[in-house]
Amino acid sequence: MADKRTSNNGLRSAHSAASTSPVQKMGLVLDHIVAALGDDPSCPLRRAQILVDIDAHPGTTQTEVMDRLKVNKSTMNREIEWLYDHGCIIRQAGETDGRVIHIVTCGYSKKNLGLALDYANNSHQNLQNFIESLISIFTTAKPTLRDAKLLVVSSEIGKATRQELFGRSYKGPSTTNARTFDSLVEQGLLETEDS
Repeated sequence: MADKRTSNNGLRSAHSAASTSPVQKMGLVLDHIVAALGDDPSCPLRRAQILVDIDAHPGTTQTEVMDRLKVNKSTMNREIEWLYDHGCIIRQAGETDGRVIHIVTCGYSKKNLGLALDYANNSHQNLQNFIESLISIFTTAKPTLRDAKLLVVSSEIGKATRQELFGRSYKGPSTTNARTFDSLVEQGLLETEDS
């Protein structure tokens, strides 16, 4: 009998091969990132980028993440607190200096980032580039994973009704979906029949 690791890799390969469309793969990566962030599609893409950076540099410090991603201190404090409170990361005191706090991904976040990395040739840099390219598409200050998924779904299925788009995107209140859709239209990223 094959060990569990071999079995999981076989399933991942089969799943990856079945999802040949690059747009479908983008959607799957977003799904895994959302799962890594506690199934919260309202998370900003920047938070996902911070989590991926922490996963790429286990034992990093908050200051090191700030320097690598060029994120200001107040934003970083807020994002690290959110990630910690939602069980995405753990903090560890430094061995030689207890004032230095190292952070690492853990649990469901670590697992789901691993699944996302399967679609990025197991490269954290490729995953970072994907997230950065998504961020650069939007004109709003804080695009979310829900925004990105709706855009990817629209690209995948082409001409569709709002309900078809919402049905293939993340579940949420109808007001949230409508607000997301309207924002994408306003930014010129989606078109409607009457635009």
